[in-house]
Amino acid sequence: MFKEEILENERRRKIYAVIETNPTIHLRELQRILDMPLATLDYHLSYMSRKKIIFSESDGHHKRYYTKPLDPEDKKVLSALRQRRLREIVLIILTSGKVKYQFLSDCLKLPHSTLSFYLKYLVQNNILERTRIGYENLYTVKDEERLTKVLIAYKSSFVDKLVDRALNTWMETHFHKQTESPQ
Repeated sequence: MFKEEILENERRRKIYAVIETNPTIHLRELQRILDMPLATLDYHLSYMSRKKIIFSESDGHHKRYYTKPLDPEDKKVLSALRQRRLREIVLIILTSGKVKYQFLSDCLKLPHSTLSFYLKYLVQNNILERTRIGYENLYTVKDEERLTKVLIAYKSSFVDKLVDRALNTWMETHFHKQTESPQ
């Protein structure tokens, strides 16, 4: 069967459209958006996966879906950015450049164990870089170019004003640095 024939089914077409606009979306989020019974949704996702119309990948606790293969590093970044608290941490660090652990703790008002868990996850997935200076940890975004590329490419799939503000701040400082540096 061809993609067009498979997507003639109204439910599959809706599922595909949501996945296309929200790559790396997970099952429960899809269910909430589509307001579709879980068994029905799972059936259609399995069918479209078998027919190679959509792709899926397990990411620890979540199975994530997308319509076209993504670069593995972009997938890691996008997967992390789909989680609100991880996205907040990354965006705070992106806009600030370098951030101390205590600053993040004060901004986010998270328990230390939760914040440490999130930061460890982001460091292990090569999204953030941790530098130890004395007794303090300093966090920076490991690959700003990749992160901002993913944020810009999938900006519409985030319903978060923080993404817009962070991108604007980053672009202003990034382009300001380029105009100041001698060429």
